[in-house]
Amino acid sequence: MHILIAEDDNVTRRMLQRTLENWGHTVTATQNGDDAWQAFLELDVRLIITDWIMPGMDGLELCQRIRTHTTGSSHPVYIMLLTSRGSVQDLAAGLNAGADDFISKPFSQDELRARVQAGERIVALQQELIRAREEMERLALTDSLTDMFNRRALIEIMRKDEDRCRRQGKPISLVLGDIDNFKWINDTYGHQTGDRILKMVSQCLRASIRTGDHAGRWGGEEFVLVLPGADIIQSAEIAERCRALLEAQRITLSDGSVLKMTASFGAACTEGLHRTDIMTLVQEADKAMYWAKDSGRNRVKIYISSADQEFRKAG
Repeated sequence: MHILIAEDDNVTRRMLQRTLENWGHTVTATQNGDDAWQAFLELDVRLIITDWIMPGMDGLELCQRIRTHTTGSSHPVYIMLLTSRGSVQDLAAGLNAGADDFISKPFSQDELRARVQAGERIVALQQELIRAREEMERLALTDSLTDMFNRRALIEIMRKDEDRCRRQGKPISLVLGDIDNFKWINDTYGHQTGDRILKMVSQCLRASIRTGDHAGRWGGEEFVLVLPGADIIQSAEIAERCRALLEAQRITLSDGSVLKMTASFGAACTEGLHRTDIMTLVQEADKAMYWAKDSGRNRVKIYISSADQEFRKAG
């Protein structure tokens, strides 16, 4: 591990550093709490051994600062106080400040080795728990088949981008895409072929969007593009790029036959002072997508409110 030492006594500091380095650790040694705090901010350390009483920032304040700084962090830190104090009150004060363990001063090499090894084990367990938690969080926001954002993640992204674009006075657009004749493909060629198509669509969509845009699976054969900063013309251009790339794809089946695929897209945009709510924007993009379906599929339509009103009158 990379170990940070804060110890104002030269002899103790050098003994600690030499001993830990002989055991294979990387060691940064500082003479006081202020230098240790600065080193902690600059370095990736996992274990800290600090004296209690030092000039300037003492060991307790250093513990408190580190714990405050690492709250919610994915980088666990193990802190050991090096002290000659041993009363119950002193131990309680150290633990309350954020220390994990104590080493008696003057230290025994056997005790130091045992406590450092215990710290290594605890840090390793904490890192494993953090990795497991992060993976669970990732899976909760990811579509398992396509590895794209799922609906829950997309809604969170939409809300954040909506707020940001509103503050910055920028437009935000959504594109809803639906694979043409997907039920027929599943019924005719099987769900395995359907899954291959869904994965290919996800790859094409990710390849077609801009940096800062987001693509995800809305559900079934529907996909959503979140396009912060894009006006209706730009969103239609991105949708057309997706449509053309999908139309050019071919899937070779086990019997040697080749299957084409197409998708229909609807784009909607909101901007200005009187903006459409983001979930209403989803509905507008959905309407435009169905206009594309009704017009013969494999095309892009944009949502225009006046056209929607005419469509309702005709209906």
